[in-house]
Amino acid sequence: MPQFRPAQVRYLSLIFLAWLGIFFLTRSVLLFAHFTDADASFSDLLRVFGIGLIYDAVFLLYAGLPLALYMLFCPRRIWDLMWHRRLMQAVFVIGLFAMLFVAVAEWYFWDEFGVRFNFIAVDYLVYSDEVLKNIRESYPVFQVLAVLSAIALGMGWLLNRRLDVALTAEALPWGQRWPLFIGFVLLTVMLGLVVGQDFPRGIGGNAYQRELAGNGPYQFFAAFRNNELEYPQFYA
Repeated sequence: MPQFRPAQVRYLSLIFLAWLGIFFLTRSVLLFAHFTDADASFSDLLRVFGIGLIYDAVFLLYAGLPLALYMLFCPRRIWDLMWHRRLMQAVFVIGLFAMLFVAVAEWYFWDEFGVRFNFIAVDYLVYSDEVLKNIRESYPVFQVLAVLSAIALGMGWLLNRRLDVALTAEALPWGQRWPLFIGFVLLTVMLGLVVGQDFPRGIGGNAYQRELAGNGPYQFFAAFRNNELEYPQFYA
């Protein structure tokens, strides 16, 4: 398919696939940790991972919008320079590290509350001094960060050849950038209007299945925007 050959599209696709892989592994690990509580049949698992993929995709579209905007305006002569390729490789590795960090944070949050990120996580940011001090006292923060850095660098090294192929491919001409970017934005807006904090993840299943069907980063920003927490589940 010609539209998938340009360097910018290849690069974005590689990032999105890597992040989707991390989201899939995160959901699988969280499911395994509470498999009995989830009480999920095969059809339930298909629904959880299917809806989860929708939430993952919506978050990735939101997260990838600034990068897509940069690629829209990045001149071709700069895109082809060696230092710019190294910069984009560094962005790729930093993005991997960020997603791995979020995955580990989700694990600790899930282990304590049995849910994805919600307004409690937002409160943690509001009272960051107390929370960060508690985290440093309770968890091996620097060891975890070192391991995540090593994993991100290792993944970047393993995918380096694919990155080089993507970055050295022919850059997208100016005339073709706007239609793709507008389509990217329209798709993001349409999915954003349909997918909410509770729909479609709230369709069927028990509380664990509904939480597993969500996406942690998406749920975090949705909780920040809506500024609410379910009273019967967390306060009653």
